[in-house]
Amino acid sequence: MNKIKQKIIDYLIENADPSIILRVKKEVLSSLSREEESDLLSKIIHQKIVQIIIQSQKPDGWIGNSFHGQSAKLGAGMYDNMEVGLRYLAEKGFPPESEYISKAVNSFLLKEPFDAAYRIKPPKPPATDYTYTAIGLYLVRSSIIIRAGYEFTFPPNDFIDIRHDIEFSFKTFTNVLTYNSLDDVIDTGKKMLCFKQGVLWPCSYHLRMLAHSRGWRNEQNISLLADSVNHLLSFPQADDMVYTYVKGQYVAPCFAFIHLQAKNIGLMDENNISLDLMELFARCGIVKRVEKLKIMYESLLALVDDDLNVNINLNRRKDHGWGPYFGFALEENWKEKIRMKCDVLFRILLIIHYAELNGTLS
Repeated sequence: MNKIKQKIIDYLIENADPSIILRVKKEVLSSLSREEESDLLSKIIHQKIVQIIIQSQKPDGWIGNSFHGQSAKLGAGMYDNMEVGLRYLAEKGFPPESEYISKAVNSFLLKEPFDAAYRIKPPKPPATDYTYTAIGLYLVRSSIIIRAGYEFTFPPNDFIDIRHDIEFSFKTFTNVLTYNSLDDVIDTGKKMLCFKQGVLWPCSYHLRMLAHSRGWRNEQNISLLADSVNHLLSFPQADDMVYTYVKGQYVAPCFAFIHLQAKNIGLMDENNISLDLMELFARCGIVKRVEKLKIMYESLLALVDDDLNVNINLNRRKDHGWGPYFGFALEENWKEKIRMKCDVLFRILLIIHYAELNGTLS
């Protein structure tokens, strides 16, 4: 394992985008000097997508014209919106103290929940992520604040409780252990499949919260999370979309781990592995403790040959993009095959790195 890991590191440092080089040295090798970081960031900041994001940043720090993803109606593109824009800057290697990151995070303190800048209508009657299954604003918001590096440094305020949202995410995963079958979870008595009232069921945002935070981590909790995900993956996936039923309306949940969505297939199918999901599970320290994830991990490693070519099917147009629920490409484009190769190898490197740490660090 150390041999293939070192080969990937050497290859990326020699060939990859400055953001990947920065993160390999800082995150994997822990050997990035301030001078190197400054030099690499000076190159990253001029890249096209980064410029789209920072040029859309408003004086108060808010990025673009919406919160949750792109919208042609609102004039928000794939990257120039708050959620994806902030996450992308963090993924590109901008540190928490960067003026673009710090201003964006601080802008959350300037706006009440469902402020006009969010472009999200508040529910009627008022409800939160803690009322209905896998929908809402609060966990999404906390997940990107944590991804930006502010788990322990986000200022106290009246309407964003980072610690609570981490604890709630952990509770949502472990609550799966109380269900014995999908009949305990899904209401089949309505026109469409939906979660039963009061069900706690994890979605990708709960996973992101745990993957990028440290406060919940101890051996007991990591072991309990592994047991929970083992149980979660033992359930058959629903053939149809499972909605959240809110006051007479069927609302699509935030990528809940229950139905056959395109990206969710990668969680279950070793021939179509989702790199970003596998990275998140690896960061939680449970890949080697969950049988299905361990099989996926070994299958992923088997796709890398001696020349570091990866036998994985990706679509240059679709997989290079980013959105609220997906995204892993840091290379500027995939017009050259080597650029795609570097992106894929970097994510595999992170999966190996965090799988080996086994949850001791985020």
